[in-house]
Amino acid sequence: MAQATLPSATGERFRAECIQWMTKFNPNLFVTFVFNRCISMDEAQAKLEKFHGHLDRKLIGRAFLRRPEKRTDYIATIEKPDANIHIHALFKLTGIQKLRFCLFADGIWENMVKGGNLDIQVIHSAEGVADYITKELRPQTSDRLLLPPHKEVSFSR
Repeated sequence: MAQATLPSATGERFRAECIQWMTKFNPNLFVTFVFNRCISMDEAQAKLEKFHGHLDRKLIGRAFLRRPEKRTDYIATIEKPDANIHIHALFKLTGIQKLRFCLFADGIWENMVKGGNLDIQVIHSAEGVADYITKELRPQTSDRLLLPPHKEVSFSR
C-alpha cells in the first residue's frame, strides 16, 4: 500500500494543503465507489485496489503490473467508515483512458461488489472536488487517504 508523505500541519491547515496537492494532481474524473453494505476500511481499500488492477488490465493489458509508468493514477478518500462507507476518487486519465474507463468501470464494479454502484463525473473544478472529498480529512483521519500501491506521492511545500 502506497503512503503519501503528509504535511505536518494540523486541522484545517492540513486539509488546505491536501486540497492544494489534489488540485495540482490535475484530475479529470471524479468517481464515487458505493458499497451499499457494511465493510471495513481495509476491505474497502482492497476492493478499490482490486478494481484498479482490473481497470488497468483492461486499459494496458495483461502486463500492466510490469508497466507501472503506464498505470492510471488516482487519489482517493474513504468517507463515512462507520455508516454508509464509500470512496471518493480523483483519477488523472488520458482522453482515451477516460473514455474506456466510462465503458468498463460499471461492469468491473458490479462483478466485484454485488449491489454496489459507481457515480462517475467529469471534473470541471479540481479545487472544488478536492474540497468536497477532504471534508472529513484531518491528520487523525489521514489513514483514509488512499493512493495506488504502485505510486509514492509527496506534498511539496
